[in-house]
Amino acid sequence: MSFSRRLVAAVSLLAVSASLAVAAPRILADVTGKWNVTIATPDGGTQSSVMTVTQKSDSLSGSIESQLGTAPMAGVVKGDSVKFAFQLDMGGQALIINGAGVLKDKDNMTGALDVSGMGVLPFTAVRQP
Repeated sequence: MSFSRRLVAAVSLLAVSASLAVAAPRILADVTGKWNVTIATPDGGTQSSVMTVTQKSDSLSGSIESQLGTAPMAGVVKGDSVKFAFQLDMGGQALIINGAGVLKDKDNMTGALDVSGMGVLPFTAVRQP
């Protein structure tokens, strides 16, 4: 095989390997369990809650418990990314919250909550043992 053909073959192999590495999820997510969630509030404080999650394939269901109440949640997981939504009743007003997070490892997640009308709030979550 000529040098140019070997070079083309080597470059092609590297390109295929790189595209497979990019396409592969960083970790295989299983988010089932209870998570202690800490939300950064706009005033510089924090709010704590507990998220209980059941995962079946790439679908999530469960609940969020905080000092504001308990709400059912639902979502999806793709690779190491998690998306979920829930709604809280704030004195007759529905407060819709959409969350998106990324697993840093099997027991730690970071992300943001898009709270309707209030902006985006960062959160961290740690799985309970």
